Amino acid sequence: MKNIIYVKTQYFVSTSNQGLKFSNVIDKSKQYMAYDDVGVLIFDNVNSYLSSKLIQKCVEHGIALLFCDARHSPLLLMDNVYNQKNRFELLSAQLSLASKTKNRIWSKIVMAKIRNQAKCVEQTGHSRNDVGLIQSISSNITEGDKHNVEAYAAREYFPMMFGKNFKRGRFDDIINAGLNYGYAVLRALIRREIVMHGLEPSFGIHHASVENPFNLSDDLIEPYRAFVDLIVHDVIIPRNHEQLDSSDCEDIVRVLFEKCVMDNKVYYLGDAIKVTVNSYVNCINNSTSSSLKLPGFIEGGK
Repeated sequence: MKNIIYVKTQYFVSTSNQGLKFSNVIDKSKQYMAYDDVGVLIFDNVNSYLSSKLIQKCVEHGIALLFCDARHSPLLLMDNVYNQKNRFELLSAQLSLASKTKNRIWSKIVMAKIRNQAKCVEQTGHSRNDVGLIQSISSNITEGDKHNVEAYAAREYFPMMFGKNFKRGRFDDIINAGLNYGYAVLRALIRREIVMHGLEPSFGIHHASVENPFNLSDDLIEPYRAFVDLIVHDVIIPRNHEQLDSSDCEDIVRVLFEKCVMDNKVYYLGDAIKVTVNSYVNCINNSTSSSLKLPGFIEGGK
């Protein structure tokens, strides 16, 4: 997996013969990195700035640019979409995918999500009964999860992970802030792969909000969320910070370098996103749910 560069201090980022050039505005120091070693540049300092040539070089070398606001939330993702081929054909297949196939795909997504939640509960030292409860919920999934066991699992899971008084949502507490930040980064990179593959991001598998232009990324992110949950539990909570800061965000971004398993192969999570989106394209082209590949935790931990 290529490097993800997190710009959290005041830098001027430009180009040079050596590749990307990072000039520290405060102490005037300079650092360089080859273009081909970088996959994503994340700007999380509102006082950082960049050259127009940098954007050109990032497009040429397939480097995504992700900009965050003052609250560290992803605000803008820039990428090159001009190299897509056969997009009309793929869009036609995506829009005509049978409901039955989409329901089966959604069932697989929910099952993978809940199983990963059970692994989180296990890795955070909970009892076998707690782990078994979450695992058992996954066995009750029907086609398309018509009974919404996903929501039931969440009601049991989050208090186990973050305390009985924890309420999941867009709140300002450190846990929710960490989760929201991690999910937002994952969602942005999934969205990038969706667009790069020529899919229509607003046309989801299960999510179908007319106000959401990224329903598909909100579908595919589900099995990935637990990896963020574990980092927030293990790394962010012990620091006892009242608010999320740039060092917390930088550590949460490292979730992309966590290892997962798919189809008996080990991947970095950031690379797994590409595999998942590509497998969904195969589902569309072959009108089947069997091609879908989703991440799982490695047995025995990291």
